Amino acid sequence: MNVLLTTVGHIGSDYYRVEEPARAVGESGLGVRVTVQSGLTTSMRPSSAGGVPQISDVDAQGADVVVLQLPKTPAMLDCIRILQAQGVAVVVEMDDLLSAVPFGHPAHGTLVRKGLARIALECARAADFVTTSTPLLLAEYASRGRGAVVPNAIPRRIAELPPAYDRVPEIVTVGWTGAVLGHPYDLQEMGTGLQQALASTRGTSRFTILGQKEDARQRLALTEEPGHVPWIREVDGYAGAIGELFDVGVAPLRDDRFNTAKSWLKVLEFAARGVYVVRSPSAEYERLGLGMRARSPRDWAKWITKGIQDAEHRREHAVRARETVLAAHLTEHTAAHWVDAWQQAIDVRVRAGRKGA
Repeated sequence: MNVLLTTVGHIGSDYYRVEEPARAVGESGLGVRVTVQSGLTTSMRPSSAGGVPQISDVDAQGADVVVLQLPKTPAMLDCIRILQAQGVAVVVEMDDLLSAVPFGHPAHGTLVRKGLARIALECARAADFVTTSTPLLLAEYASRGRGAVVPNAIPRRIAELPPAYDRVPEIVTVGWTGAVLGHPYDLQEMGTGLQQALASTRGTSRFTILGQKEDARQRLALTEEPGHVPWIREVDGYAGAIGELFDVGVAPLRDDRFNTAKSWLKVLEFAARGVYVVRSPSAEYERLGLGMRARSPRDWAKWITKGIQDAEHRREHAVRARETVLAAHLTEHTAAHWVDAWQQAIDVRVRAGRKGA
């Protein structure tokens, strides 16, 4: 099998849903040749009406399967149909519920109001097969059973870095990763819980954000400005920093359609790096089953405080979570699932070709 995987320039999605799966499949010995490139190589022809040039051909580079990550433009829909006409199977890879991006998110206007989320759904329905990171995304994007969930996983080299729980810190660092403006309502799920925990452990704890902190202090009603480490764009460096910076991780998510469909990745990253984690009871976090569940500000205060004050408790849960990642949630564990999905896409395309002959 020869597979061409395309990226779209979203660093996290490229890494976890294209680049690292390609690496894992390549190292698996499953007999699949995988090529990764940015976008597709196309040929254009002038529009007969004198408008925007139209796509006349797509170079599949000899692939049996072309995987398109998050396609959401009319041009990508044209590419899908052209590739299928060539007999090439097309897989659409989706890891976010684009139609449910919340108002206040920087991408809401483009995806929801301008209709790109609707085009993404059309692309998924036109594909031979769909891969997603969660069951709810599969229900949204895969029609007629033509899809599979391949959950997010962590490369072994990241999970085997020295874990956070091996440190004995004088000051316990509570950490969150993300861009505040990209999570306009999530931090507030902790209510006053984080501030209560920091106040009750004053002098032995601090709060730090890896990413973009913006107005996090106001959103969380913190008495002190949180620490801040700017984004580390290279994902291996970012994942490494999680375990070097944080002892306790927080993963709050508002209960909405967008977040309910989101994967378990943030908790998985914390767990892989040996960071004790307190998290919301979202569908995927519950399915993963790692971390301390917090349903209210009181819960957030309780479990963050416990993680700061009780080193034995913190280490026990962090060790157990990391062992779970090593046993079942590495990219090497999901390699065969990717290959199976791509093979199913080929089978669908072959049947479609026979029906159209």
